[in-house]
Parts: sequence; structure tokens; C-alpha cells
Amino acid sequence: MTTTTKTTKFVSLGDRFSVLPVILLTVVALALGWWLKSSVENRGLAFSNGGFTAQTPVGWLVEKPGGSEVLRATDRTASGFGTTYLIQKQAAQANAKPADVASLLTLDRGNNLTGYRVLKQQDVLVQGRPAMQVEYVYVESAANLTHAVIPAVVHGLDYIFVDSGKAVIVTYRADQSNFDTDLARFNRFLLSVKY
Repeated sequence: MTTTTKTTKFVSLGDRFSVLPVILLTVVALALGWWLKSSVENRGLAFSNGGFTAQTPVGWLVEKPGGSEVLRATDRTASGFGTTYLIQKQAAQANAKPADVASLLTLDRGNNLTGYRVLKQQDVLVQGRPAMQVEYVYVESAANLTHAVIPAVVHGLDYIFVDSGKAVIVTYRADQSNFDTDLARFNRFLLSVKY
């Protein structure tokens, strides 16, 4: 005859909830890491030229080219076409609207950029200022310090403001593969532009 004994294992309250502190600690560590990464990536460097001010990303190549260009900031570490922010100023008629300047800019770029195509054009408000937003693409094949030798599809976005007989064009250009990734950083730059 065999006897079977039933053993009961008692689980303490501490054993039941020991996994909870590990999960909480992991979530807190991940949140702090993400916050640190974001704060380092989003650092800005003050820029000023000809009455224009902006916050450019730290570590980017910043130029004050002259002529119609007020600022050119380029990310030299970007793959393919180097992500570029550009501020330009142009004379405009006193009664000109952003759409008028956008039309002239589109004609000029259509003649000077390979495969230039406008994807979308719309009126927008940027911090209460009316502007024309023009989204476009073109093929960049010129090799220099910030561009790859292999032709790249460049995705661009212009914000055109007209005020008191002058047009201000704030431009974002990035390799097609980086456009959506870098767009949030450009929006912070756009909001920092003052003139």
C-alpha cells in the first residue's frame, strides 16, 4: 500500500510582488535614458545675422553665406544628402502675398534643380504669421563637403513669409530617407526664427 502525501507550498506576499519593483525600475531607467537622449539631441546654439535670430542644432556646420542667404546650417553626419536648414531674404512688392513669392520661387527652382517637383502647397499660420508652405522633391547630384557623390533624392519644405516689402524663406532639406525623422527638429528651429 502506498500513501500519497500532499505538500502545499506557501508563497509569501514578498515573493508574489518581487517582480513589480524590477519592472518599475526598468521603466524609470528607460524613461530617464530617453529624456537624456532627447535633451542632448535637441540642444540649440544661438545664431544672429542681419536682424535674424534662430537656434541651430549644436554640432552642425553653420555658415553666414551673404547675398540673399542669411543662414545655412548643415548636419555633416547625416547619411546621403546632409540635412540643411536655410534662411533667405528677398525683396518683394509691397502688396505681394506669400503665394506670389512661392510661384516665382517654384519657377526659379524648376529651372535650376534637377527633377524638381512640387508635392504640396498650402497656406499656413506659424506663430500667428501667415505663410505659404511648399513641399517638394528634387535630385541632388553635385558632390561637395556635405553631399554624397551618389545622386540623392532630396525632400524639401519651404515656409514663405512676406512682411513690409520683404520675403523671408525658411527652408528644410533632407535626404528622402531622413525627412520624416528630422522634421520635428526642424519645426523647433522654425519656431525659433525671429526677424
